[in-house]
Amino acid sequence: MRNLTPYNKDCFAVHEKAVSKKHKGILKDNLVKLHPQIRQTYNSFEKLFLANQLYLLKPDELLVESEPDLKTLYKYQSSVIKVLREDIRNLQVKTIISTCQNCTIDSASTLDHILPKAKFPEFIVNPKNLFPCCSTCNSYKLDSFSTDSNQKFLNLYLDELPDESYLFVDVFLDKDEEFNFKYYLDNTENKINADLFLIIENHYEKLHLFDRLRLKSIEHISEFENRITLFRKRLTMAEIVFDFMNAVEEDRKAYGFNHWKSALELALLDSKLFNDRIEKRIKKV
Repeated sequence: MRNLTPYNKDCFAVHEKAVSKKHKGILKDNLVKLHPQIRQTYNSFEKLFLANQLYLLKPDELLVESEPDLKTLYKYQSSVIKVLREDIRNLQVKTIISTCQNCTIDSASTLDHILPKAKFPEFIVNPKNLFPCCSTCNSYKLDSFSTDSNQKFLNLYLDELPDESYLFVDVFLDKDEEFNFKYYLDNTENKINADLFLIIENHYEKLHLFDRLRLKSIEHISEFENRITLFRKRLTMAEIVFDFMNAVEEDRKAYGFNHWKSALELALLDSKLFNDRIEKRIKKV
């Protein structure tokens, strides 16, 4: 999980462009009439975005009444949104450009509206209100947004992730003697700001990340076990751990300090169960 760089051009220009693409008629006329009011709301959004206080924004009842018209501006495959998606992608580190950073599991195949479009239709094409996201995370978030400082989800444009370990994994054998995992969060020695850690906890719980990461890890274990077994044929386990610790540090730079795969591999290398399994495989060769 990594922070993303937000859109750095004129956000209201995207709204104007989306309106300009509409065919002449009553719908387009109504949308054009809203320009002064929408521009004002964009200015308010920008100020609160910079202060990371979007929760202070309140729905505008008059604009909510225009929701049906405003919602026509957003189509994922429209030319305006395609260009916008590419602009946002090009701002990001290449290692994470295609992966949903809300979960780090699936591809970012949708755009999540940080302020839900049902309550804030005026920001339906605001680039800073759109976050590359997988369909699973998007479905879990729905129209959920806190109207106070108790955030339900991380805003990875704004909430700076700490370079401290907070994601951990317990490794155990299930009833079939297969590896299984339990992910959990821990603010070790309270090094992470308590308010930020609460948001991280909410994010993981409400996106059901613990179980989703567990299932992803079960997919990954065979590949990792095969790699370690191959290395073990010519290296000691201590040498393998040393090399992989260095590799994990590089992965953390590329994919995020608390990426699930790094947490998993560190837990496996530290697990007696896993080490014993590798030694048994070596003896059978």
